[in-house]
Amino acid sequence: MRTRTIHDLPIDTVHPTPQVRERFDDESLRSLAMTMKTVGVQQPISVRRADGGYAIIAGERRWRAAKRAELTTIPAVVVEGDLSEADIIELQLIENCAREDLNPVEKAKAYDRLMKAAQRSAAEAARRTGSSPAMVSKLTSLLLLPPDILAHVHDGRIPYSSAYELVKVSDPAEQRRLADEIAGGRMTRQKLVEQTRARAKAPGSRRQGRRATTPRERVVIALGEGRSVSVAAPTLSVECVVALLVDVTTRVRNAAEGGGALADVVRAVSGNGR
Repeated sequence: MRTRTIHDLPIDTVHPTPQVRERFDDESLRSLAMTMKTVGVQQPISVRRADGGYAIIAGERRWRAAKRAELTTIPAVVVEGDLSEADIIELQLIENCAREDLNPVEKAKAYDRLMKAAQRSAAEAARRTGSSPAMVSKLTSLLLLPPDILAHVHDGRIPYSSAYELVKVSDPAEQRRLADEIAGGRMTRQKLVEQTRARAKAPGSRRQGRRATTPRERVVIALGEGRSVSVAAPTLSVECVVALLVDVTTRVRNAAEGGGALADVVRAVSGNGR
């Protein structure tokens, strides 16, 4: 059983641990530190006992700013009880997603770590952190991008909305060309969508793309009693398969809300997936 108590802790007894947030904006820290010099730390950080002191669960940005402000103590919620890696990631996600100040790539990596550490599906991870399965699936799909393109998304050179469209581009060379255009400020998301749709509709584009430039992996999941599910993508992993299945389930449910035959629902879902 976990308990939580609030204490003013000596700031030097608190130390950081791996967080879902990967980068801290220096100007933002400077501004927060100036505010803390005037009014103090308004929201306690969360910590657990570790190594003779306290390890930060959530609130490293506030701790860094408090040290800059030369505060000697910091208010903290001390969480007592067993905490697994998955529990810690979950608590970090709940706090940071509620504050809406995490980079989408940081969120994607955090959800990916949570799903691996706890062996949870995207739907379960979403339920436990107050998000939606569709959003978790959409976020984690960013991790299918090559590392250099993902770095541009993290830096803000490629907007998240455009990055999600890039994930759908199956030709690696074309994906990289489009990413360079967006990062260079020469292409908007709307223009990206128009180009990818036009490419998809071009005569013979699907056949040529599949034959020439799009290596694909495929798995077939046998469910018994003559049932099976086939999943294909440029690259596949357990997390990718989970994300794709959650995504298609959400799309089918949304498309079927108004009723309609199965064939109509499939056509609607296939159209949204382009």
